Amino acid sequence: MSFAPDIPIQEITFSPETIFIDESVADHPLTREVLRQFPDTPVHHQISYEEAVELIRKSTGDVFGVGKRTLALTRFKGSFLKKCPGISPGMVCCNYYVVNLLKNCIYDCSYCFLQDFLQNNPLLVAHINVEDLLEELDQVFTAHPDRIFRVGTGELTDSLALDTVIPYSQHLIPFFNQRENAVLELKTKSACVENLLNQDSPRNVIVSWSLNPQTIIDREEKGTPSLQQRLEAARQCGNKGYRIGIHLDPIIIFPGWEKAYHELIDNMFKVLSPSQIEWVSLGSFRYRGPLKQIIKERHEDTQLFIGEHVASKDGKYRYLRPLRNQAYENLRDTLKKYSADLNVYMCMETREIWEGVTGKMPRSDEKLDKFFDL
Repeated sequence: MSFAPDIPIQEITFSPETIFIDESVADHPLTREVLRQFPDTPVHHQISYEEAVELIRKSTGDVFGVGKRTLALTRFKGSFLKKCPGISPGMVCCNYYVVNLLKNCIYDCSYCFLQDFLQNNPLLVAHINVEDLLEELDQVFTAHPDRIFRVGTGELTDSLALDTVIPYSQHLIPFFNQRENAVLELKTKSACVENLLNQDSPRNVIVSWSLNPQTIIDREEKGTPSLQQRLEAARQCGNKGYRIGIHLDPIIIFPGWEKAYHELIDNMFKVLSPSQIEWVSLGSFRYRGPLKQIIKERHEDTQLFIGEHVASKDGKYRYLRPLRNQAYENLRDTLKKYSADLNVYMCMETREIWEGVTGKMPRSDEKLDKFFDL
């Protein structure tokens, strides 16, 4: 496959309205770098996190929305590395680990579970003590040399949306490049890949993009780069040597969804070779009960709730199982037409769905040599 020369990518500009700083990181180099970029932004030192949240609650009805524009720089206490909190009863797990250097996100996707999950912690929190994270990971990876760790930073945020503001990737990528038993996944909707393109030999790093048809991006993924911008960023990272992951998640059913997702997949393979793609995950729109009302209040134009949703084994609401089966089979078959060897798996789904779509169950052990080996 031939590629055109790299072209500039326009990313949205983030500028916090207020910055709160924990005194324990006031002199940290990353803190100084953030403050250098926003010399005119009000900065508060002598105020607790709870007091900061209360100030926002008194000033607006959309606490979560304002929280996205309020940056809190602090120190993470405790263990960074955790099993994926998405593990739920009755659902197949891909043995994913997460580290949450950031909490909350500058984008405002209508379906985002953080609107519910971070109701009491709505600020955009950046944990500055990245050196403590690297020390912890080194100890864990060294203690378990025969175990493969797939580690992601995009569970409670977008991994790259703020990478020009707080360049975590410049610390994480060199560290993971030196490991024999760990893979870093940077999960994003962003086109902010400048720091990644300046890295040498991205050996153990997978950059993965969450993709949806442009009509869904326009209506449900506010503030995010376009599909074309994301694919261009993926192409540039692929040319650099990064392995690429694709997440068709959440899949949203709407009139004409098959055609829209088929066009997305066709556009994806126009810029990426199947050999560059490490995996493609499929996941349907799902939500906890309380999130529905939050979405309707914050996103009045949403069309997420067209159609019927029912509670699954984990208590989350999803499309009816026959409809999910149909969507997964449709998209999996379409993807496999481009490469029969493409690694396609389903995220947070039941064993019945796995067996119905693929005809077999994935291996779900700690080693996961091929992350489901389908």
